[in-house]
Amino acid sequence: MHSGVDVRHYRINKVTEPGGTVLTKKDVLAASDQDALKRAEDSADCPVCDVLRDGQRIGSIVEKDAP
Repeated sequence: MHSGVDVRHYRINKVTEPGGTVLTKKDVLAASDQDALKRAEDSADCPVCDVLRDGQRIGSIVEKDAP
């Protein structure tokens, strides 16, 4: 039986800097690359994170500086 929404496995790595040393890892399911990036961006535990799909980095989240 098909639920109607296809999801993929993504890994969100909390890192020291984009492409840097991995501090923690979290596995998530998301409907798209943009959804996975949004989930990482919305995470309070993710001031600087790399988001990977199939072992390849699809994007990074960098903490926004205050204006």
